Amino acid sequence: MTQLLNVSRAARLAGVSRHEIQNKIGSGQLETFEGEVKITDLLRVFPQIDLDRDPTFEHLEKIKANAQPKFPWQQNELPSVEVLLRRVQTLTGLLVQTKSKLDRNVELLENVTRDVADLSQEKSLSANARDRISSLHQVLTERPDAGDLQPNDAAILFTRNLLLHIIAPNVQFIPSGHEFLVEGGDTVLDGAIRSGLNVTYGCNDASCGGCKARVISGQVVETRSPNCKLSDHEKQMGYTLMCCNTAVTDLVLEAAEINSPAQLPGQSVETVVAGTQELSDDMSLLHLKTPKSQNFRFFAGQSATLALNGGARTTFPIASCPCDGENLHFHVPKPRDEQHYDEFHDLQRGDSVTVSGPVGDFVLRDDSTNPTLFIACDGGFAPVKSLIEHAISIDKIEAYHLYRFASPDMTAYYDNLCRSWRDAFDNFNYTERELSGDPAAAMSAIADDLPDLSRFDAYVAGPRMFAEATKRTLVENGLPADRLSFEILPDREFHLKAG
Repeated sequence: MTQLLNVSRAARLAGVSRHEIQNKIGSGQLETFEGEVKITDLLRVFPQIDLDRDPTFEHLEKIKANAQPKFPWQQNELPSVEVLLRRVQTLTGLLVQTKSKLDRNVELLENVTRDVADLSQEKSLSANARDRISSLHQVLTERPDAGDLQPNDAAILFTRNLLLHIIAPNVQFIPSGHEFLVEGGDTVLDGAIRSGLNVTYGCNDASCGGCKARVISGQVVETRSPNCKLSDHEKQMGYTLMCCNTAVTDLVLEAAEINSPAQLPGQSVETVVAGTQELSDDMSLLHLKTPKSQNFRFFAGQSATLALNGGARTTFPIASCPCDGENLHFHVPKPRDEQHYDEFHDLQRGDSVTVSGPVGDFVLRDDSTNPTLFIACDGGFAPVKSLIEHAISIDKIEAYHLYRFASPDMTAYYDNLCRSWRDAFDNFNYTERELSGDPAAAMSAIADDLPDLSRFDAYVAGPRMFAEATKRTLVENGLPADRLSFEILPDREFHLKAG
């Protein structure tokens, strides 16, 4: 078993984010060998690693405690007994190879020790040479017995890495190089979606074959029977369905990924209302559920058009993360009075809603790890929420700065969610302010908190006046104009009158 770790494993074992590992590599503190780091170097750079507690076991206990199905077919978050046995068997083979190499090295060392002992008695050598050989022999013979050995830090981390191979094998996609861990009872497709990758797939019930990928190295095991079959030729080529298989070992897969919103096909999906929830006096949550065989695919920050059977239709930002295309959330403004009757607020559980799209280019920059500003006013929090949840799943951003602004007659809903992000992540900052008067004046708070915006990315969503004033202020305070994305949302009345 190698003493090298990829970025995902190094981050998990050190208890830090992937970005922090990448940052140490970029600064030269961590040396890489074909993209991987040594266990000993990881311990040197992160001396705070607590070797008295095992985060891998703790993570497993957390999986047990918080086991919730990601998709309907999953009954729990733990691998099946068959999968665990396959992983243990594979790991056993690797350990046998390692033990065999160790035994050969021990035998070689014993032979060398014996030869050095004989050489130290050679009378033809000078006194100085015999003394040096005798010193070497003493070093060789003072090796502690196996029972006297105490495990060093590198050995402890090495064994934890072995356990991590059983709990969460690593998968790498080519040609993109993206990698992620397959945890618990996840399939390969689950792991890719959870990690925020825009992998190509069409459904989540093994009906379409859209998640077909070719195994370059490693082993998979089928965890559910597919409804669509691969041809014999595809099987011979090493193709597999990611939605039906999990990783037994670390994998390298040739898999298609979507890199921009323009590559997403247009979709029209018949959904049903799974539920509604009052978020505040001004806003409610609409939860739509797609059929198992037809997820709605989108990039975080995009919008979708909702159409009712009666003909009413309108476009809302999608407030949920694309990591679950079966459950779509929308934040629907409430009517201000009876004149602004809104059919979307009369929806009941089980009602039919057609979702079309997605539309918009208010999406994350895939190549950026810069500290990032997220600024939302009123209903602009919906697309910003989607962006943040996606960014957290990718785990690449150096630091998050979320600013929520609420108009005098609006309430900043989901405040507890924002506070939970701040409490959960050391690099997450959250500020809530009321918006009154000139929107540009409200931006002074950001300028005071962050006087140097030259390294930042920024995402702004809200009404036109707010978004345009924010854009001007940020650029004036040093934010590069090409690092700013903004989503202009119509006033509440626009949505309520639509259709």
